[in-house]
Amino acid sequence: MKKFASYVVIFVLGFLVCAGVLYKYYGPPGQNNGQNAMQNMSIRPAPPIVVNGKNPIAAAAAKVGKSVVNIDTLGRAQPSGLPFGLFGLPFDPQPVLPRGKASGVIISPDGYILTNNHVVRNTQSQTVTLWNGKRLPARIIGVDPNTDLAVIKVDARNLPAAQFADSSSLAVGDWVIAIGNALGWEATVTVGVVSATKRTLQIDNKVLEDLIQTDAAINQGNSGGALADINGEIVGINTAIASTSPGGGSIGIGFAIPSSAAKRISNQLILKGRVITPWIGIGYDLVTDELREAFAAQGPRPPKGGAIITQIAPGGPADRAGVRRYDIILEINRKPVNNPKTIQDEILRRKIGQKVMLLIWRGGETRLVTVTTGERPPELG
Repeated sequence: MKKFASYVVIFVLGFLVCAGVLYKYYGPPGQNNGQNAMQNMSIRPAPPIVVNGKNPIAAAAAKVGKSVVNIDTLGRAQPSGLPFGLFGLPFDPQPVLPRGKASGVIISPDGYILTNNHVVRNTQSQTVTLWNGKRLPARIIGVDPNTDLAVIKVDARNLPAAQFADSSSLAVGDWVIAIGNALGWEATVTVGVVSATKRTLQIDNKVLEDLIQTDAAINQGNSGGALADINGEIVGINTAIASTSPGGGSIGIGFAIPSSAAKRISNQLILKGRVITPWIGIGYDLVTDELREAFAAQGPRPPKGGAIITQIAPGGPADRAGVRRYDIILEINRKPVNNPKTIQDEILRRKIGQKVMLLIWRGGETRLVTVTTGERPPELG
């Protein structure tokens, strides 16, 4: 009997200890459902998303936002489709006028706006809506299909013009924001990073080079809009997306024309209404090991590197300078040619009438040829 009584005492003491612990951490029964226990837990405070209440992304969006406009386009008349109505009875088909929504960036206070060529291509009218809701008719100043850029103009003064940043300083991982008329939702802001630089993309049988890739959401309607850096300055003009759906929804792979090219092209379009491109009249490809072996089978083996000239424009600058088909360019302006893009970049850096120095390999001998740049004929696109 004494042993049983001792068990009862131990049980009661244990119960009291447990009850005391529960009361300490959870309070009286039914109160706060354990809230007191959560308050007593040691929780490390999360790091703030912004410092001192300042959000640099919001500040950048506010800075550049007023410079981004909506562009409504009206296309040229197209046949409505079937030439017959119900039950095969003839009727007079009404023409269909395609309508589009896109974006643009004000680049000067007096009304010049930068957008994409594909936004205004085959359109008969363009209407710009400013940040304050004011709608203005626009006219096309010039287009450049090769870079998918265009400049339009509205009659206005003292507009908030965007500032260009140096896109060559962009690094993968840098924050960027995209602003535009996404899917018709005006002044849409999305945020992401630079995913890659110097991307190449083919659109409408045109090859766009040196594009900025970003995961900031870009959708239809963003075309021609701003890709801005964290300082609210333009680093690119949004131009295309990669998508897995027929409707072209964003999957986090968007592309923008770098500001370095956009600024240069827009200046030419404003001044001359077209782009004047330096040109020497050659086509070329990188020399492969297989091609080098083919040369060696018939004569001297070409040195490593270089680009072989596959086309010569008759009467063009290179032709007049004595350059021949199947010559191999080893250097241009003393820069080794290990990538065909080296040739293009060096030519584009020159003005019309400036000299380009080519180190040519021909039949086992090298020679230095001086070519004077000319203007690329408009019919070449």
